[in-house]
Amino acid sequence: MNKLKLISPIVMWLTVLIGVVIIFNLVSSQRIFEDNTFSAILVISAGLYWLYFFSMAVYVHRQAVLSVDKIKKVIKQGPYGLVRHPIYAADIILAWGVFFFWPTLRVLTSVLWLTIVLLFWMRLEEWGLTQRFGDEYRDYKKQIPMIVPKIFKK
Repeated sequence: MNKLKLISPIVMWLTVLIGVVIIFNLVSSQRIFEDNTFSAILVISAGLYWLYFFSMAVYVHRQAVLSVDKIKKVIKQGPYGLVRHPIYAADIILAWGVFFFWPTLRVLTSVLWLTIVLLFWMRLEEWGLTQRFGDEYRDYKKQIPMIVPKIFKK
């Protein structure tokens, strides 16, 4: 079996979902701090950030939501010119926005779990993309940050 087929977003999201279900059954729903207007602004901003990066990433690269073995080429334009993993970066930003809107211990633990799983998965996908595209992907990694866009370019 091709090792690249094992790097499937379905497996990743099942891992996240199972972890969140366990967390919601084991961790307290105690509030960490009170939400406020700033919390609402953060979650709306995070939602807009997610909407832009997710939709633009899929628009520019329709295979982005597929397993690594189905990706046909390295995309370097659009959101992929800003970060190597625009969809995962957007998912992480959205999750943290939700936490600031709904600041409970349960949500914090879930967001931490999601962040850890996605960071691990990004590394796993990068390994697969390096196996598939070699120096082209290594060069792309040197030029474009993983999840946080460079604000100031040299």
